[in-house]
Amino acid sequence: MVTTTKGTVLAIWGNSGIVTRRSEDGGRSWEAPVTVSPAGYHGGGAIVDTQSGDILVFVEDRQPPAPLTLYRSRDDGKSWEPEKTVIEKDGNGHIPSMHMNEHGITLRRGPHKGRLLRPTRYYGSNGGEAEWSQQYTNAVYSDDGGRSWKTSKPFPEKGTGEATLVELSDGRIYYNSRVHWAERPRNKRRREAWSDDGGVTWKDWRIVDVLPDGD
Repeated sequence: MVTTTKGTVLAIWGNSGIVTRRSEDGGRSWEAPVTVSPAGYHGGGAIVDTQSGDILVFVEDRQPPAPLTLYRSRDDGKSWEPEKTVIEKDGNGHIPSMHMNEHGITLRRGPHKGRLLRPTRYYGSNGGEAEWSQQYTNAVYSDDGGRSWKTSKPFPEKGTGEATLVELSDGRIYYNSRVHWAERPRNKRRREAWSDDGGVTWKDWRIVDVLPDGD
C-alpha cells in the first residue's frame, strides 16, 4: 500500500496478474479493482514519485529471478501503461530482483533530492533455499524519474532478503532486512545498515536484537 501525492491510498497485489484498488477517503471505502498488468508477479512495493506524482510498479514475468516490466500511472492510479526501462547490473554483474521487498521512496533532502530509491535483492541464478548463501539485498535508484536505474552496492551480509528502507531526518538512508541463511549468527533477528550517499553504498551493518523474525 502507498499513498499518492493527492492523498489516494492504493493497494496493489497479485501473482497471476496485478490489480490495484483506490481509496479516496483514507481507506474507509474502495473503488472497483483496476488492472495494472493482466499477467505477471508483483512481489513487492510500488513507488510514488513525489516530484511528478507518477506511481511506478515493477512486474516480474514469474516467480523470480525473471524478466520484469515497469508499469506507470500518471493519473493517480486510475490507469497504467507498461514502459521500457533499463536497470544496470550491480558490481557483481547481477540484475536485481524486486521480489518481496517493501515500497520505494522519493528522497526529499540533500544533494540527491528527487531520487527514486527502492529495496531489491539478488535472488541467485535459480532462487530458493539452495542459493541462500549467495543471495543479498541491495537497492535500485533513479535520477530521471524511473526511465533508467542503477543498482547499489550489496548490503554487507550474505543471505539477506525482504528489505525495507526509509530516509531519515538528517538525509541518511536507513535499511532493514531479513536474513534467510540459517548459518548466519542469530538468523532469527533482522539486520540494519545505513547509507550517507543516497542509497549507493551501505555501511555499519549490525544485527537488530530487538526485532525478531521467522525462519
